[in-house]
Amino acid sequence: MDDSTQDSSPQQIGGYRLDSDAEAIRYEAGWQSVARDAPRQLYVHSWRPDSDLTSSGLSATAQLGHIAIVHGLGEHGGRYDSLARRFCQRGFSVHAFDQQGHGQSRQPRGLIESYESMLDDISHFLKWVGKQGAPVFLFGHSMGGNLVLNHALRVSDGYQAVVSSSPMIRAQRAPGRVAEWLLRWWSRMRPRATMTSNVVPERLMNNPAEIAAFEADTLFHSTLSLKLGAALIDSGRWALKHANELSVPLLLSHGDTDVLTCPQASQQFAETSSKYCEFHLWPDFLHDPFRCLASDQVVDRFADFFRRNVEDSGAAE
Repeated sequence: MDDSTQDSSPQQIGGYRLDSDAEAIRYEAGWQSVARDAPRQLYVHSWRPDSDLTSSGLSATAQLGHIAIVHGLGEHGGRYDSLARRFCQRGFSVHAFDQQGHGQSRQPRGLIESYESMLDDISHFLKWVGKQGAPVFLFGHSMGGNLVLNHALRVSDGYQAVVSSSPMIRAQRAPGRVAEWLLRWWSRMRPRATMTSNVVPERLMNNPAEIAAFEADTLFHSTLSLKLGAALIDSGRWALKHANELSVPLLLSHGDTDVLTCPQASQQFAETSSKYCEFHLWPDFLHDPFRCLASDQVVDRFADFFRRNVEDSGAAE
């Protein structure tokens, strides 16, 4: 990986200890110039099966494809280590990047240039992932779920299929009209203004190991720029309005006890979208279904969806 420090010793990303040789999965991280026309380097994380045979029965050289992950608000690519390793065990390589104002990125915490520039970063990242091999799949969670939905509707290029997990189409406790007007007014007057929230991990997940990792994560932050907050509201509404224009296979996944993002909004998107959308509501799962207890069934569902789209494309022989 260009511009990255690589060795076989354990690496610390936030609160996550990542062993490059653990479970025969190779992990690398570093700055990447992902495309010639990209305005910035991205800090990229990659997980690849490094054994002769993965648990899916495929050799590492005949893996099913590459999954590009778009993380949620306050997160970073390293927070997806557990999910990435489980995807690797199922025959996929996985790549994630730290978005603007997150993780190792050079922007101040929570600040973005624009929502459109975030979509552009995803497009540039997908070009880089595409160079690693084909087919490519897109995965986004929470804020990332919002972004991949909008990318699928507005761009729809560079990937075979999309999984949107607990997307921020609409907040479970959406601001009232006056609060939203004030948010927009302040975001125009002071575009670099931010607000913070107290994130309680037990509201996101119920797996003690994942909660402990969250609490030890030094890169996670709870800072949201007012500009980004307004953009997420607008882009969620836009996605609902244009749901029937979907033209790429999509799995929309949500826990029915999510208290942050609205499962009903995801269901509304699925009901008004095209034939390309599958919707799955997970009973008694919280905002981060793949970080909850009994989450293997969630990861299996994601991997099976990607695998079906490999087979449909004729990429798997």
